[in-house]
Amino acid sequence: MPEAGLIKTILAKEAPTYGAGLSEGDAFERFTAKTILKRFGLNFDQIEDGIVDGQDDGGIDSVYLFVNRALIATDTDMGLFKEPVVIDLYVIQSKLEPGFKEAAMTKLATALPSLMTLKAKPLDLAKVYNDKVCEKFETYRKAVEDLAGEFPKINVHVIYVTLAKHGNDKVTALRPTLEATVAKVHPNLECKVELWDAARLYAEARKQSRNIKQLRFEKTAVSHGKGYVFLAKIKDYYDFISDEGEIIDTFFEFNVRDYNKTASVNKEIGKTLATEGDPADFWWLNNGVTMLAEDANAQDNVMTIRNPLIVNGLQTSHEVFNFFSKGGKDDNRAVLVRVLQLEDTELRDRVIKATNSQTAIKAASLHATEPFQRKIEDFLEQLNIFYDRRRDYWRNKGRAADRIIGLERLAQSVAAILLERPHDARGRPTTILRVEQTYDEMFSSDTDLNIYKVCAELYFRVDGYFRSERKAISTIHRNNLRYHLMMSLAWRLNGSRPIHAAALAKLKVGTLTDANMKEELAHLIKLFDQAGASDKTAKDAAFTATLIKKAKVKTSILGKEPAKAKT
Repeated sequence: MPEAGLIKTILAKEAPTYGAGLSEGDAFERFTAKTILKRFGLNFDQIEDGIVDGQDDGGIDSVYLFVNRALIATDTDMGLFKEPVVIDLYVIQSKLEPGFKEAAMTKLATALPSLMTLKAKPLDLAKVYNDKVCEKFETYRKAVEDLAGEFPKINVHVIYVTLAKHGNDKVTALRPTLEATVAKVHPNLECKVELWDAARLYAEARKQSRNIKQLRFEKTAVSHGKGYVFLAKIKDYYDFISDEGEIIDTFFEFNVRDYNKTASVNKEIGKTLATEGDPADFWWLNNGVTMLAEDANAQDNVMTIRNPLIVNGLQTSHEVFNFFSKGGKDDNRAVLVRVLQLEDTELRDRVIKATNSQTAIKAASLHATEPFQRKIEDFLEQLNIFYDRRRDYWRNKGRAADRIIGLERLAQSVAAILLERPHDARGRPTTILRVEQTYDEMFSSDTDLNIYKVCAELYFRVDGYFRSERKAISTIHRNNLRYHLMMSLAWRLNGSRPIHAAALAKLKVGTLTDANMKEELAHLIKLFDQAGASDKTAKDAAFTATLIKKAKVKTSILGKEPAKAKT
């Protein structure tokens, strides 16, 4: 069976996109997670953030938590989710080995109940498991507690992947026991354990790309300029937005988190769909959907669409999906569809923002459409820095992973360096984009663009150093001190703190040596360990205040306030 060899060939090709300094096994972990979670449309940074592999990982290589299909960060506002709520926890063990091992299942059977129980004591867990494992499961436990009033359904997906040619009967026999053990942790919890061999992994990886989809339409499509308007049967539209019984979340990149079944508009759409024999067609009572496409072509009553992005009609789409996924039948009613072929980036951004102006959408997605964000992208591209303000745009174009930085990562870097708030960069990665005042401080339209260059370069430098010294730097320090180190290195380059914007824009990151990195990190680790050496410490403004007080550079006579965004 050649699948194992084919997977290794794919890994050799894709490994550079995962970042420099990774082993073949590291690349396999990322490839596996990407393949398993394909339907969620995670970007590279989100995949990377879920990797927990390392010493004391409890046999777990990666962990991902979703609520109503939305990926959950440490600072996600759980108040956004209302009944019905579904929690999905993915626990992945991926080994570049030729077979399954009983020991792997035994480790999981020991680790998962202790990590998932709501009675778990973080300090006790920290003695057994590494920092990233503890943090991921603390986020899970907090989500379960915060959503208790919504009576969530909890699905735990344990997936063990190897390059085995066939199964292992002894390992397979352990599956029911592991499922039952995990299911006892919490009421209304179901656990499913899957064993993926090389054939299963390859089959999932090679499935037809969703970049090109076809949608059948009725009678004719009206074409004007770069757009089409047509009617599609709602069953055909359901087939278009779903795959193997799951909605394709990547089509709704700009507003996937905002679907709320209990909202009045969705109840009305659902009621309309459920009304049999209604003399009014569905499209008479519904505004329809709007999607952007890199290319669209109509032939023989079929619209072929490349890279569809549904920017308006989220509620309609989800209600249509729910209707048919629950057994609804309707071959006659239609939905109104607009498809716009827009190659111009600025025009695409205008349409995205305009069509989403009436609903709250993900902060990062909406900000990505702003003219100043495009300006940053254009400026950085000239410097061989690729700003992924749109999900994996540059990564999909084959740019080197160690020269790509996403919008959220850049925002975290700016918050840490320019605003001297590494605790917020560490503990509130999504909040800093949602809070208008903070966002304006980071991305004022008259900010010197060189500031973003310096912040991106410091991110690359620290990330590269952590990768190269992975074995020498403990997980708890790599996980918690990234942004604090960036701030400290900026002070070092400047010779004093705070760094005012004009000075920050001129810093020469290329002059930093590994000896500089080692010295600054050792200073931070000493203070971090003295302060308690925990996630809570890194996320606390008090720790940043300690770093400021004990900075290894002089404090500027201009004052102790952090640099302002405007120059």
